[in-house]
Amino acid sequence: MRSRLSRSTDSAEEKTNGGDWDELRDLSTLAAAGQARGLGRANDVPGAAGARVRVEGKLFARGQERLAVRGVTYGPFAPTGDGEPFPSPLAMAEDFSRMRAAGLNAVRTYHLPPDRLFDAAAAQGVSVFVDVPWPRHVCFLDSAEVRREARSLVRKAAERGRSHPALFARSIGNEIPASIVRWHGARRVERFLAELADVARQADPDGLVTYASYPSTEYLDLAFLDFVTFNVYLHDPTAFRRYLFRLQNLVGDQPLVLGELGMDTLRHGEPEQARHLARQVREAGLMGLAGTFVFSWTDDWHTGGHPIEDWAFGITRADRSPKASYHALRAAFTEVPAAPPAGMPRISVVVCAYNAEATLEQCLRSLSALRYPDYEVIVVDDGSTDGTRALLERFPEVRSLHQPNRGLSVARNEGLRIATGAIVAYTDADCYAEPEWLTCLAWQLQQSGAAAVGGPNLTPEDGRLAACVAAAPGQPTHVLESDQVAEHIPGCNMAFRREVLLAINGFDPAYHKAGDDVDVCWRLQQAGHWITFAPGAFVWHHRRQSPCAYLRQQAGYGEAEALLRFKHRDRFNGRGESKWRGVLYGAAARGLRLSGEVVYRGTFGTGLFQCLYRPAPAHWAMLPGTLEWHAAAALAAVAAVFWPPAWAGVAAMLVLALAVAGLQAAQARLAPRHDGPLSRLVVAALCWAQPLVRSGSRYRTRLFGERSPLALPPTGLPPRPFPWSGRCTAAYWNERGQGRLALLRQVIHHLDAHRWGKTLDSGWSAWDLEIHCHRWTVVQAVTAEEDHGGGKRLIRVRYRLRPGGSLAAAGAVVSLAGALAACLRLWPAAAVSAGLLATALLLWWRGTRAAERAAAIFDRAAADLEADPEPGAEP
Repeated sequence: MRSRLSRSTDSAEEKTNGGDWDELRDLSTLAAAGQARGLGRANDVPGAAGARVRVEGKLFARGQERLAVRGVTYGPFAPTGDGEPFPSPLAMAEDFSRMRAAGLNAVRTYHLPPDRLFDAAAAQGVSVFVDVPWPRHVCFLDSAEVRREARSLVRKAAERGRSHPALFARSIGNEIPASIVRWHGARRVERFLAELADVARQADPDGLVTYASYPSTEYLDLAFLDFVTFNVYLHDPTAFRRYLFRLQNLVGDQPLVLGELGMDTLRHGEPEQARHLARQVREAGLMGLAGTFVFSWTDDWHTGGHPIEDWAFGITRADRSPKASYHALRAAFTEVPAAPPAGMPRISVVVCAYNAEATLEQCLRSLSALRYPDYEVIVVDDGSTDGTRALLERFPEVRSLHQPNRGLSVARNEGLRIATGAIVAYTDADCYAEPEWLTCLAWQLQQSGAAAVGGPNLTPEDGRLAACVAAAPGQPTHVLESDQVAEHIPGCNMAFRREVLLAINGFDPAYHKAGDDVDVCWRLQQAGHWITFAPGAFVWHHRRQSPCAYLRQQAGYGEAEALLRFKHRDRFNGRGESKWRGVLYGAAARGLRLSGEVVYRGTFGTGLFQCLYRPAPAHWAMLPGTLEWHAAAALAAVAAVFWPPAWAGVAAMLVLALAVAGLQAAQARLAPRHDGPLSRLVVAALCWAQPLVRSGSRYRTRLFGERSPLALPPTGLPPRPFPWSGRCTAAYWNERGQGRLALLRQVIHHLDAHRWGKTLDSGWSAWDLEIHCHRWTVVQAVTAEEDHGGGKRLIRVRYRLRPGGSLAAAGAVVSLAGALAACLRLWPAAAVSAGLLATALLLWWRGTRAAERAAAIFDRAAADLEADPEPGAEP
C-alpha cells in the first residue's frame, strides 16, 4: 500500500510540474474521464433520479444504491457582484467539473449557498452539504436575539434547496467552542441544538440534519441527529486510527462522517499532504465511515473581509492549479468505499441454517454482492424441514452441506471442516451483509494481528413490534474491553483465523441453540489469544418478530448460560448471570443508569480531547426485576394468607418490579417513527418478562438439564477413595523432567476433551485448579513439586472437596432453621429441617464419589507423562 501511494504521489508531482492541468480544463474531457473511471455509477452520482439521501444503518443511500460521500469543503470566497461569498457561475462550474474528475461527489459550504450553486452542483453530479452560519462563538444562550437569529437562519437554510436534487444534508452548527459549552452546560446546549434540529425538520421533514462537533466537545449527546459529523485533524496515523475507533464506538448505530480533515502545505509540504490525505481517506473507508470531507478545495480562502495567506490547506492552489494531493485523492477515491489492500487472504463465509426459508434468500443475495476479491460461501443445512434445501438449489455458486439436525455448534464445525479460506467468517441465516463487510473484517484482522474479529449487528426496518423487541434487553451484542479489544463478539458477525479455531477444537457441540459464540471467545482468550473489533463491519440482523418468539429466544439464552456456567464458573455470579469484564454495547444493553456522566475537560476547560465518562449500569437496581425477587414475593403472598398485613409488602415488591421495567423502557432507544406510549408499554412488558423467562430457563437447566461430564478412559489403576472429610492427597514420581506445570497442562487437556467444568487460578487463589464435577460441590487441587536432581521430580497433589455456593448457603439456612425450631419446640418444622439436612448430607456424599472421578483425571494425566503414583501418599 505504501509503495502504491508513493507512485501515485510521484505521478501527481510530474503532472503538476508538467502543467498538464490545461488538458483537464476541457469540461467534456473531464466528464469522459470520470465515466471512464467508473465514477458515473448511481451510488456515485448524488443527484441521480432526484431521490433524497437517506440513512441506512451506518451508511447513506439514495434510491436503491449506497452513497459513499467523498467531499471537499468549498469556501468561503471573496464576495462576488451579488454579494455572495461564492465564485461566479462559470468558475463554479469549472470547480465542480474538476472535483468530479478527482472522484469527489460532495462539497461542504460554510454559508447558505445561492440557487446557482445548487444548479451548478447538480449539473456535475455533486451534492451540497450546507453549514448554517449562526453566531456560535458567543454565549448564545444568554442572548435572546442570537437564539432568534440561529432559528431564523436554520429555517432559511431548510427552506433553501429543500426540493433540489443536489442537496445532501444540513449542519445546524459547527464546532461550538468548548468554553462556551462549559459556560452554558452541556445539557442546555444539547436542548438548544435539538430545538434547531426540530426547526429544520419542520421546514424540510425529509432533509438530513447533523451537527459538526470536534474532539473538545465529543461528550455532547446528540442522538436526535440523523448522522454524526466530526472535524478531526490528527497527523499521526496511529492516533488517527485509534480516534476513528473511538468515534465509531461512540456513535453506535449512526453513520459517522468526517466533516473536516486536512494538512497545511506551507508547514508540511505538498508531497506530505498528498500522502497524508490519501492515507486518511483510505483509512476512513476501511473503517466503515459513511463519508469524508477534505479541508479544503483551494487555497483561495477569505474570512473577515480579507484573504487568509498564512496557511494553505487546499488540494488546489489559489489559481486552481492542482497540488499533488489532488492526484493522490483521485487515486484513493477510485477505491472508495473500501477497496481491500493487495494480498488479502481468502475467506470462507459459513452460514448455518435451520428452517430458514423466510430469510435465507436475502442473506445469500447480500453475500453474493460482497466486494471482496477472494471468498466462498458455505451453507450448512442443519436438518431443515421447510423449503431451505430447495432454495439452496437456486444458488449453484454456494457450497451447501446437508446434515441431520445436530445443533448449531456441529453445523459451524462442519462449515469449518470444509472451508478453504485462511479466515472463516460466520453469519446467521436471518442476517444480510453490507458489500464491504468482509473487507472491513479482514483488514482489521490483518492490521491488529488478533485471532478473531467481530462487528456490530443492526436492526433493519421490520415494523413497530420488531423495533420494540430490538429495544428490549438480551439482544446479541458485542462486549468491548477497549475500543479495539473485544471480550465477546456475537455469532451473527464474527471471523476467525482458521488455524487458531482448529487449534482449540472449534465449537463445543454441547451448545445446540446458543452460547457457542461466548464459549469459543472465552476459550480463545484462555489459550492466550485476543479478539478485536471492526465497528464498520456491520450486518443487518432481523430480530424476533413477536414477543412470544423473543421470549423463546431468551429461554434458549438462559439454557445456554447454565451450560456455560458449568464450563466457565469463574465467569458467572451466584445467580448464574455472566460477569463481563468489558462493556456491553448496543441499544438493548442491560442495566439502569442512575447517576450522571462526568466530563474530563482539562485544566480550565482547555483539553483538546474532552471525554465523557459514563458510570457503569447500576445492576443492583435491577434486583426487583429478578426471578428471585418474584419468588420472594410469592412466598410473602403465601405468608399473607395467614397474616394479612404482609399483603402490603407483596404490593410494594411488585410495584418495585414494575418500576424497574418502566425505567428500563424509558431509557430504551426507539426510532422516532416507532416511539410512543404504546411502544414504551410493550418494551416495559418485555423488560419485565425477560429476566423471569431467562432465569427460569437457567435454573431449570441447572437443576435438571445440566450436562454430565463425559466418562474418562480407564487408567488401569484402582480408584482413589475420597473420605467424608473431603481431603485427600496424591503423589507422582517422574524421572523424565516433567514437573507439576506439565501435569496441570495435561489435566486441563483432559478436562476440556471430556467437557468437565473448571476454574483456573488467576493469581489470587491458594489453589491451582477448581474442578466442577458435581453441581453441588467443587474439588480444589493444589500442587507442589520436589526436585530430586537428574530430572527426577516428585509431584504432590492435595485435593479438597468444598460445597458449592448454593449447597453451603442452603445447609447453613436449614441448620439454623432446624436449631431454632427445636429450641421453640416446633417439632414439625424441626423434622422438615432435619430431612433437608439429610438431603444435603446425601449430596455431599455424592460429591465425594464425583471427587474420585476428578482425582482419576490426575491419575490419567500422570500416566500420560509416564509418572508413577507414590503409594505412600494416601489420606
